[in-house]
Amino acid sequence: MGLNREYALSSVGEGWSDLINYLYDNKPDDVVVTDVKEKYGTLRFYVVSCSEEFYKLIDEVEERSAAICETCGEPGETRFDLGWYKTLCDSCYNNLVEYLEISE
Repeated sequence: MGLNREYALSSVGEGWSDLINYLYDNKPDDVVVTDVKEKYGTLRFYVVSCSEEFYKLIDEVEERSAAICETCGEPGETRFDLGWYKTLCDSCYNNLVEYLEISE
């Protein structure tokens, strides 16, 4: 059973959809996905159990997410100055900062 692809895609920003699709496309049929989320600015992809090879693939994709904007998918970096961790490109970061300043 586990989480289906559509639910996983809705769990994080659209910018990481290629990463999630890549993992689902390479996921062995017997692997159950239990959670997909953002944590400390990077993608997290949790499974019940799988081969060492698929665990390595998950680790590689999670590491790549630290350089991809979660919002739009462009190159980004993990930002620490928002009060939380978020991986964003300059444009999405500036838009978020502007929004937060207006909201205050």
